[in-house]
Amino acid sequence: MAPLTPARALALFTRGLVCLLTASGALIGALFGGPAVALAAGAGAGAAGVLGALLLRRRATAHFAAAQRQAGQRGYAEGIAHGVLVQVAAYEAAVFPRTGPLGVTPEERSARRTVAYRMAALDEVPGPVREAAADALAVLDAADGDRSDEALARLATAVRREYIRL
Repeated sequence: MAPLTPARALALFTRGLVCLLTASGALIGALFGGPAVALAAGAGAGAAGVLGALLLRRRATAHFAAAQRQAGQRGYAEGIAHGVLVQVAAYEAAVFPRTGPLGVTPEERSARRTVAYRMAALDEVPGPVREAAADALAVLDAADGDRSDEALARLATAVRREYIRL
């Protein structure tokens, strides 16, 4: 069975609507004038339904395409924002390793810092997430353990707000 895309759903809906209009026209025609009027009323109602479906189909499919593009852009921006959060959290784990000061090499810490800064500097990162990431990275560069949890919480909140806003 073919997947139910918006265009296919629209086609199925309009076919059902045209069938319903044709049957309704035929029933109303049969009530008021007999078989000949039923045939004419059913054909007229069906033709009107087909014409309406054809006129509205292009506009509806254009709307579906625009909504799909917008959803893709929102999803991409959300993914980038989450990626920034993950990379900053990875850098925090290198700054404050749980296995002791010898748990992370200076090269690994530097590499995580570079990746976090590059991820936060991407053009696609939403503004509030970029600002929160910059604040968090500055706190982590200062190795301020007291403020790092707050900074990461603000970054996570900014990412969540972007997810809700988008």
